[in-house]
Amino acid sequence: MNGWGKRTGLRLGLALLLIGVCAGADYRLGGSVVPSFYNLTIDVLSNADEPTVFNGEVSIAVQVVGTAEVRQITLHKDAIDIEECWLYNESGDQVQPIDSSQLTYEEATQQLTVPLSQALANGAYTLGFKYTGKIRTDMAGLFSASYVEQDTGKTKWLAVTQMQRINARLVFPCFDEPAFKAQFQLQIVRPSGYEAISNTKLLYSSAESKDRFVDHFEVTPAMSTYLLAFIIAEYTARGNVSEFAVLTRPEFYNKTEFSFQVGQRVVAAYDELFQQPYASLGNDVLQYATSPRFPHNGMENWGLIIYSDDVLVKEPGYTDGWSDKEFTIRIIAHETSHMWFGDSVTFSWWSYFWLNEAFARYYEYFMAHQLYPEYRLDEQFVVRQMQLIFATDAVNSTQPMTSPEASIQTPSQIGYKFSSIAYAKGACIVRMWRNVMGANNFDTAIRNYLKQNHLGNTRPNDLFNHLIKNWPADQYVNQEHFLSDFTEQVGYPMLIVNASRNNHVVYVEQQRFLLNRGDGSDPDLRYTVPITYATNLAPDFENLTPKIYHHKPVNLVELSFEEEAIDWIVLNLKQSNYYRVLYDKPLLDSLQVALSSSNHSGVPVENRAQIVDDLFNFARVGYIDYANVFEFMEYLSQDVDYVPWYATYQGLQFVAKRLPLNNLPNFKKYLSDITDAVFAKLGVTWSPDDTVLDVYNRNNLVGWLCRYQARDCNQLVADTFTNDFAKPSPDYRQTFYCAAARSESYKQVMQFYREETNPKERELLWAAASCTRSYLAHYQNEILANGSTVSQKTIALAQMYEQNPDLINQIFNMLAANITQLAEALDNDWSTTAVVISDLAEYFTTREQYQLLSNFYDSNHLLFGQSASVLSKALETVDQNVQWAEMRLDRLAYYLSKRNGGQQSAQVLVMLLTLPMLLAWL
Repeated sequence: MNGWGKRTGLRLGLALLLIGVCAGADYRLGGSVVPSFYNLTIDVLSNADEPTVFNGEVSIAVQVVGTAEVRQITLHKDAIDIEECWLYNESGDQVQPIDSSQLTYEEATQQLTVPLSQALANGAYTLGFKYTGKIRTDMAGLFSASYVEQDTGKTKWLAVTQMQRINARLVFPCFDEPAFKAQFQLQIVRPSGYEAISNTKLLYSSAESKDRFVDHFEVTPAMSTYLLAFIIAEYTARGNVSEFAVLTRPEFYNKTEFSFQVGQRVVAAYDELFQQPYASLGNDVLQYATSPRFPHNGMENWGLIIYSDDVLVKEPGYTDGWSDKEFTIRIIAHETSHMWFGDSVTFSWWSYFWLNEAFARYYEYFMAHQLYPEYRLDEQFVVRQMQLIFATDAVNSTQPMTSPEASIQTPSQIGYKFSSIAYAKGACIVRMWRNVMGANNFDTAIRNYLKQNHLGNTRPNDLFNHLIKNWPADQYVNQEHFLSDFTEQVGYPMLIVNASRNNHVVYVEQQRFLLNRGDGSDPDLRYTVPITYATNLAPDFENLTPKIYHHKPVNLVELSFEEEAIDWIVLNLKQSNYYRVLYDKPLLDSLQVALSSSNHSGVPVENRAQIVDDLFNFARVGYIDYANVFEFMEYLSQDVDYVPWYATYQGLQFVAKRLPLNNLPNFKKYLSDITDAVFAKLGVTWSPDDTVLDVYNRNNLVGWLCRYQARDCNQLVADTFTNDFAKPSPDYRQTFYCAAARSESYKQVMQFYREETNPKERELLWAAASCTRSYLAHYQNEILANGSTVSQKTIALAQMYEQNPDLINQIFNMLAANITQLAEALDNDWSTTAVVISDLAEYFTTREQYQLLSNFYDSNHLLFGQSASVLSKALETVDQNVQWAEMRLDRLAYYLSKRNGGQQSAQVLVMLLTLPMLLAWL
């Protein structure tokens, strides 16, 4: 079917779903009038210059349903001016004349109300509007973007849409809620020389005048308003625009082959996985288009996914390194999955936003891993998603994945759901469910969920019903509790593990993990926790089926090993489940022995990373001491894998930033020692035999060693740079140039910067050159110079002290000596100047440094005006950091000093490390 005939295929069950849903709420529309079809024409008036205005006309086929009397029709609009309004019945007769002055508009709710002189009977009607709007510059609704054509130097303009979250109402009057699905028929009136692309195939183009044309598009499937999209531009397509294509500006055509191939593979893989091919969902065409300005990496409009240029365009030698390609693979896998999760099957309200994004982020990693296993994204997921979101989910400002509908009403409340909880935590929970259920059971449940709810809207229970129907019969757990505990509750548990009876019995209890027990969070929350484990007696890390559940009412779970005592135990295999694990000291010591043994006793990289990350976070809040953590990490001197080292660097970043300056020499020696094996394997130069994760690992390794002047790292890089120079890969370039700039090679790096024409490469070289230890010359000759922008100057200042932590005092004194000079270089912006000083003060860790900042404040705060509050806040932060360091790092400093001095008393050191832990919190 095509045209208006497709309306008959739209299920009226949607109407019943909507009846009574928040009908009385200020921000929600009622369910008595339901749209089924929009016939929309957008006329972009500009011919050459930046497009600024548009005309619109829309006819909306609506259905009046239910028993409530309908005396007005309410829908949404925002920042568009209505010129005409009409209402016809099913026979095409005018119901009543409507003067646009009769319409009422509530600005707070963005609701437009059409008053009626008599109640409407149940049936079909057509509501129409003519209106005008502005093409925006804030990347919402319909906005403009531009680029400079490479060959001609001309500025080229385009018009682009971004309807999510609630921006469709900026483009046309509509029922702008996700449950009001409808079909769309779009016509775009555009200037000659341009082309329009939209969600569906272009049917034909017709001439409106000599230099203006109308592009007519095929009717869309039934979908939410936020998924409507179009672009008006001078673009070229790679592929078949009637099936699959990548569209971008002509000069990028030869730089989209990689993204085109990725897209083809991804679509085919989803077709097979979901057993519901894309072409069967209701839209024949899938197009990827780029925009030089876009608020996100990508937007999943059905049939027209819009990406920022960086995602799809790979510049040879500049943006085609391993990490650049991984980025492209992941984002394409993410956005394409939305054709099923989000477009075909859509959440019923924004409070359930995770039903879209949790699955998209999960498949971003695991579908990408299936297609491109060399990136080992299944392993990377643990450190780059789970361990990342743990910090967000351990404070009072976190939120549940599912919020009550009544709590998500206003635009700001809707925006609140667009958080990393929906994406990263959601993906972690999806991964946990799949591993608990088993892949076959989970995949079957998902296929059935997608099939049953095709073109519909869902709530979490619609998904849970399918998960429960396919749950393994041999698992004793209350599935409803398990599924809701991690979606309706905030936070996550930590399992506290203690061994007794000579390691014949292990006891497990749970608490909620919090970074600050005094921040108002509920510490008494409990969860239904799946427990998996491996021991030296049964070192199977592949079976992720829970051996037991820690149910919420149970205080203590007992794991018994009656036949033979264990030497070590690891809980939460491959960190598959969403919790931390705290081992008692004897078990932790035995784990260190295990990890120091051949092949790390079979403990996989995910669990090694888990143990390291958990230890750093337990030390941060006082469950254990950092001295114990650093003692445990001595095992790393034999570990060469990227994933545990990634977790290590993340943990070290928080601690090293707060180490007093007099501790840095001992930290440098420690860092040199624990990197023995990985440095021997990777060194500072790249090799054709490098795996992807070798490339990533060397990048971190060299960055850390050179920053802390360890292992002659900077000299080794400088020697390579001077004697055997070859341009590093894009992945490694900034790290390598940064290290080189700390030596005499600084001048050459600056020369590279001056000669480079690629804008992003220039940014990279500028940041790298700013790693120089000749900070005074760089400040005076480059940062204070008029040739650099304010953004470049702030980047350079941050690079100098972040990449040379031992020079923090000297750099602060340099800036403080003439703060007016710095402010003038920053365009006399005292607010930016205050931020520069505040950011630098984040690295102050001693009472002496606090006094430095205090003296500066006393002498200069009047210059800053209202921005002096930024400096006073910085003083508070430094005071807190100093107190924290005094409480948390004293014993670590003693440990580092003694291990490096070679004359410590083993007895004293053992006594120190086994003192009772203070359970004080931040």
